[in-house]
Amino acid sequence: MFHRTLALLVIFSGFMLSACSAQQNLGEETWYQVDSTNFRIVTNGDPQAVETLARDLERYRAVALKLLGAKGARQEQHRLTIYATADRQTYAGLVGPELAEMTNGLFDTTAQGSYALVNLDGRSGERQLEAREFLFHEYTHFLSYNRNTTHYPYWYSEGFAEFMSTMTFPVAGRYKLGAIPEERAMTLLYTSPMPLEELLRATVISTPDEEKPRVYASGWMLAHWLIMESGKVDQFRDYVRAYNNGADPVESLESTFGVKLEDVEKRYEQLFQEGEFDMVGGIVPKEFREVSPDVQQLSPQRAVAEVGHFLVLSGYNLAGLGSLLQYAHANGLMSPELIAVQADAETRMGNYEVAEELLASVPVAERNKFRYQNVDAWLGLTRQANTAGEERDRDELKKVRDKFVFLVNNDEETASHWYGLAMSMQMLGYPQEKYLEMLEQAYLRAPRQVHIAQWLAQELYNKRDADYFARVAQPLLMELDDQDEYQQMKLMLAEMRAEQEPGVRARVDNALAAKESESNEG
Repeated sequence: MFHRTLALLVIFSGFMLSACSAQQNLGEETWYQVDSTNFRIVTNGDPQAVETLARDLERYRAVALKLLGAKGARQEQHRLTIYATADRQTYAGLVGPELAEMTNGLFDTTAQGSYALVNLDGRSGERQLEAREFLFHEYTHFLSYNRNTTHYPYWYSEGFAEFMSTMTFPVAGRYKLGAIPEERAMTLLYTSPMPLEELLRATVISTPDEEKPRVYASGWMLAHWLIMESGKVDQFRDYVRAYNNGADPVESLESTFGVKLEDVEKRYEQLFQEGEFDMVGGIVPKEFREVSPDVQQLSPQRAVAEVGHFLVLSGYNLAGLGSLLQYAHANGLMSPELIAVQADAETRMGNYEVAEELLASVPVAERNKFRYQNVDAWLGLTRQANTAGEERDRDELKKVRDKFVFLVNNDEETASHWYGLAMSMQMLGYPQEKYLEMLEQAYLRAPRQVHIAQWLAQELYNKRDADYFARVAQPLLMELDDQDEYQQMKLMLAEMRAEQEPGVRARVDNALAAKESESNEG
C-alpha cells in the first residue's frame, strides 16, 4: 500500500537522479547468509565455499586470540559481519570502481559497529577459498583495533595482517604460519623493497596509492623478521608506546630495540636477496570446537535491504542505492526495512521532509523493528541539531531522548545509541556530568570514531580534567587529517600539560599567541 508514494519520492529525491541503471544491479544477484558462532557472512558467491571460509575463520579466530593474548577475547560482543562478493564487478558495485581497482578487501569501524568486505574473485569454488587470506588479513585488523586507541605504525599494521593472513590448517587440530604471501612476493620482485627509513616513516596519508602495495609487502617482510627472528617482541611494546606518544619512528626503533638502523637494514635486504623465511607450527587451542555454519538463501526482498544497508552504512558508493531502489520498486521488493534504509540515506543528506514521509509510509505494525527505530531516532535528532538553538522543539527533543533510551536499553553495545542519547541530553540542557556519562559510554565502544573522541576531548578540556583529556587527545592526534584541527588539539594538549607543569606555561602562551596571530592575518 506504500508503493505509489515511494515511487514518487524516488523520482524527486535528489540522490536518485544520479543513479545510473548502466551499473550492475546488485538486487539481481542471489545472496546468501552464512552464520557461525562469531561471524555473519553475506555473500553472492558459492555458498559451500563460503561455508568453508566460515569454518576456517572460526579456527583462525581461536588461534589468533591465543597468540595475541586473552585480552582480545573480550573485544568482541557482536558477531562480525562480512560482505563477501563473488567477483570484482559486485565488489565495485559496493565500493565504487575506483576503490575496487585498488583493493581486494576492506575493514571499517563505525559508531554502528564493525564490518569487513572481501572480493572472493568469483572463479571456481576452489579459487574462492584462497580469499581466506584477505579475510584473515581484515579480521586481524579487527582484533588489533577494535575498542582500543592503540595505533600501530603503518608498516606493522599491514605487515602483521599479511603475516597472519598466511595461516593454514594442514591437518586437524594444527596450524602453520609464516609462509610468503604470493601477491606480496610479486610486489617485492617487481618493485623492490621500500628503503627501511622510508618504510618506518610511512603513513596512510603520506603514502601515494601506487606505493601502498610496497608498504604491505615490505611491512610483511619486516614484521616477519620482528616476529620470527629478531628476539625483540617484548621491546616492540615499548616501541609502540613511544610511537603513540609521538616519538620519531626511526629513532625510537633504535632506542627501544637497542639496535642500529643500518644493522636492521642489512638483514632486511639480506632476507629479500635470499628469499627464505622460516615458518612455525602449533596446536589449535584445545577448547576450540569445530562449528557447523548455517547457510540460507536470502529472499530477494531481504537481500536488497541488506545490500542497501551496506551502501548507506559504508558510504563508499551511495549512488548505487538509486538503481537498487528502482529495481526494488519495479520488482515489488520494497519492504519496511528497505524504506528505513532509504530514509537513513535521506537523513544523512539533510532531506528531512523526504525521510519523514518515507518513515510515515511504514505500516504501524512494522515500526517496532529495530532498524526503523534507529533511523527514526536519528532523523529527529539530526533535524533538531540543525535547527538554531532557540528554535528547537523541546517536546520533540524529549521524544528523541526517549527513543535513544529505548535503543540503549535494548542494544547497549552500539556506540551510536549512546552518542545520540548524549547529544539529545546536551541539547535539552542536562548538566555536563549527566550527558558526559553517556558520551563516555559511546567512546568506550568506539574510541576510534573521530567525531565522538573530539567531542569528549572538548568536554574534558572544558572540565580541565588534564589526565583524562590526555588519554583521549593523544591517540586522537593520530586520527586527525585536518591540519587546523590537528594543530588546535595539539595546542590544547600542550596547554593542559602546562597547567600541571607551570614552568612550561610561557612556551604554551607564546604558541597560542602565534596561532591567534596567524588566524588574524588570514
